[in-house]
Amino acid sequence: MSLQSDTKSETGPGRLISKGERSIYLDNYLWKTASNEVQDAESILPESSGGVSYQIPRARIEGELELDEGALLFGPASTPNLSGLHPNPVHIFKLWQTFLENVNPLTKIIHVPTLQQRILNASGNLDSMPSELEALMFAIYCAAIRSLSDEEVLQGFGKSRTTLLAQYQQAAQSALVKAGLLKTSNMVTLQAFVIFILSARGEYNPHTLWSLSGIAVRLAQRIGLHRDGSRLGLSIFETEMRRRLWWQITVLDAAISRMSGSTSSLYPLAYTRIPLNVNDSDLDVKMKEIPPESLGATEMIFCLMRYELGQWLERQSRSKAVGFDGYWETISGSSIPIEEKDRMIKDIEDVIERKFATHCDPSIPLHLMTMIVAWSVPLILRLAAHHPRVYHEKGELPTQTAKDLLFKTCLGVLEYGTILLTTEKMRKYLWHVDSQFPWDPLIYILDELRHRPIGDETAKAWHLIDVTCSRQYHRPGPRARSPLHLALANLALKAWAAHVAECERRHMSTIPQPNIIPTFIKLTQQKNLYSPPASTRVNASSSRDQDQRSTPARAATMDASPFSVVPQLREGVLRSTNPVDDNAHFASSAGLDPAESSPFDWAQWDASFQEYQQQSDSVGYF
Repeated sequence: MSLQSDTKSETGPGRLISKGERSIYLDNYLWKTASNEVQDAESILPESSGGVSYQIPRARIEGELELDEGALLFGPASTPNLSGLHPNPVHIFKLWQTFLENVNPLTKIIHVPTLQQRILNASGNLDSMPSELEALMFAIYCAAIRSLSDEEVLQGFGKSRTTLLAQYQQAAQSALVKAGLLKTSNMVTLQAFVIFILSARGEYNPHTLWSLSGIAVRLAQRIGLHRDGSRLGLSIFETEMRRRLWWQITVLDAAISRMSGSTSSLYPLAYTRIPLNVNDSDLDVKMKEIPPESLGATEMIFCLMRYELGQWLERQSRSKAVGFDGYWETISGSSIPIEEKDRMIKDIEDVIERKFATHCDPSIPLHLMTMIVAWSVPLILRLAAHHPRVYHEKGELPTQTAKDLLFKTCLGVLEYGTILLTTEKMRKYLWHVDSQFPWDPLIYILDELRHRPIGDETAKAWHLIDVTCSRQYHRPGPRARSPLHLALANLALKAWAAHVAECERRHMSTIPQPNIIPTFIKLTQQKNLYSPPASTRVNASSSRDQDQRSTPARAATMDASPFSVVPQLREGVLRSTNPVDDNAHFASSAGLDPAESSPFDWAQWDASFQEYQQQSDSVGYF
């Protein structure tokens, strides 16, 4: 017996999906919306002992190993001699340098000078290293390999990325079990576990990851990371490293919670200060005085910006219990007037700009990453604040002006994301970008494209959708076969069919078919979700040929260098078309205007494409 039921309580609307002894409660808007697009609700349920229902069956990749996700909890069938699973010393330091270059700048939970010396010492005597350090080293190998492309791994290490990643993940699992993960009070073991989770986000399904992140939270509480070390009589160095680890766990747990259809209730437990704005070189184990904070950019700039955003979301929610959409409830709900939400968003935008973006040099990859995220955040927040669901809950409809502004806002999010995806020097951070997929802007754009099937902005939107989705859907692993991916693919095909139909009605040519459309068709047909019209049934090869004939919007985007696009987007999208400087436009269009609006089918679309709750990816995309 299968059951889908919507609930409404003091904490907001939820959805329970159950069959037999299995059930899952969807506790945020992203997953509740997606569940409407997946006709087979059972595919959303967690795995059962009888088999895997979470993803579409696929052929196993050569060299791929089966990961036992339960091994972390109950231990592997046998514990191998881990010393023989380490790479040779040359590869150890190559992986360490890769981690420092690609992963460490975005996580900052290890002290590089201290750990580097320990790795140096351990690499010469792998048989006698402490179990917690061994777990950390294997986790670092995993994260380093995860951050590289297939070609980079094969060229640098002589084996396929799939093979090495599975090999080191299995070794990391064994090492964590050997280190006594579930009963540990060792901070190095917890560091290893957090880095392991970061490396496994593309391999484990979100339900498993949410359980693992919950373990990380409990271990952090056991160690006392949720209490600031300055109140516990700890050293300056230890206090600072504990802060860094705790805050990374909070943003990781929030991001994973969102992707699993749940919410994070972590913040009320914590009284830990945000880390200092200092470099690793400013910290020393024996230091007796607190180092002065830098007024400019440090190695911590990206992490501190994320933590600032998380803290801001927590502050906004203090006046009410955490609701259906978690800490996004204040922004995404309808209890606060839109004008007040606009003021709140403008305040945090000013803080981010003053404390972070203005200190960045776009020629430095970490700074460019920080700038793009800093400029994207106000757009994402406004999507949450002005989403059609907010109007629907009040029995109103957004005006066409409001919908146009929101459409441009979402296009801005995708444009910024495209810079990260297409800029060569940002390749080393794509492992993080992959996990911050802009679900909510994409869903809103695709819904709107059903109602605005032609036009210059439509062509631009399809190009951005193509760039944004291609990497996500063409990578191997469960990330491209989850119910969320299926739901978005189904929406995209409906929007593309609307474009084709409108062009046929007007006797005009369609825009070049996006490369991603055949992938969407194949994916949805595997689950019998969608049977596209004949005009949309194409061979995978044909779209690539069509793609050579670029539209003007596509050519303008692709020909511009990142250094010309960044200021252009900053000025053109954020300052001109985004409600940052157009709060008056949003406010004036907050009422009902039947002449400018046509109602969404909220019953069919489940209060369609409801609110952004993220990142969590973060406080989410952050």
